[in-house]
Amino acid sequence: MKSVLNEESGIPLYYQIKELIKEKIENGDWKSGDKIPNELDLAKNLDVSRSTIRQAILELVNEGVLKRKKGVGTFVAKPKFEGNFINFSYPEEFGTKHTPISMKEIEGTSAKLKALNLKNNEKVFEIIRLRYFNEEPAAIEKSYIPVNLVPGLLEKNLEGRLSDLILEQYGITLTRYKNYIEPVLLDSYEAKVLGIDQSQPTLKITRLLMTPQGTPVILNTSVFRGDRCKMLFSSE
Repeated sequence: MKSVLNEESGIPLYYQIKELIKEKIENGDWKSGDKIPNELDLAKNLDVSRSTIRQAILELVNEGVLKRKKGVGTFVAKPKFEGNFINFSYPEEFGTKHTPISMKEIEGTSAKLKALNLKNNEKVFEIIRLRYFNEEPAAIEKSYIPVNLVPGLLEKNLEGRLSDLILEQYGITLTRYKNYIEPVLLDSYEAKVLGIDQSQPTLKITRLLMTPQGTPVILNTSVFRGDRCKMLFSSE
């Protein structure tokens, strides 16, 4: 990995090294699962301190580009799963697996009732599930659905897409939606369920799914692993 670093550019050396490593990955020189050279070898090759290499690698680990295995080394991480944020869709090969964590009927909070256009004291189903991409935990989903629209929903198989289930079982088509995205910090429980460190970056996506007439049906909040997922914005 021989390359000339520009010490006069004003760009920190660790950042230049990060870009060199990402370039090696993007060019296919280092592929997913490959072990990269150790810190000492990289430091000698690039003629920088080991601490500079360590900083570059640590940031790439935090960004999900590299993955460390204790006592083994540092490896190129798997590519991130990419979803379309405009219509909130994912390639079919990701699968539709969800594992229910909690399912119950509750009284909606004022904010949830307002979002779902419900009156005070109306009941909603609260469904909390773990979302998988290719058998790998990717997100925690919390969905809130008016009980009066989908009676008996909790007795159904809730391991697939809720929108598909509601269409098949209740004849309700969901074609309109509003999406909101924001970075958030995980709590200790969410980190444990997703199998990642609490300090890892995450994306919270709140989505309101509606009928063609604009009737709200599903209020969904998903917290995605930032190290394994990315969202695509496209006008195409």
